Amino acid sequence: MSGSLKTGPYVMVLNEGVLREALEYARGSYQVDILLGWEALSGATLRGRAKEYTGNYRRSAESLIRRLQEKGLPIREIRGKYGKRILVIG
Repeated sequence: MSGSLKTGPYVMVLNEGVLREALEYARGSYQVDILLGWEALSGATLRGRAKEYTGNYRRSAESLIRRLQEKGLPIREIRGKYGKRILVIG
């Protein structure tokens, strides 16, 4: 990938190199969207039938974060305005 990655409101990227490396460990489009900040860690952005599987999506997000931390990538979560969960990368 070249150029800057466009990210959403649910992520704070401190180091784009770390984000690019983290994307290599994502399994599926939902995990990619978590890393890019287009999906919320809480599952609040799920719509339609996906809302019926909120638990599965939550486990997927937890698995991704655990996998990245085990690889030694600096990934953590902070609380934003109104308690919004923000993924901090880098």
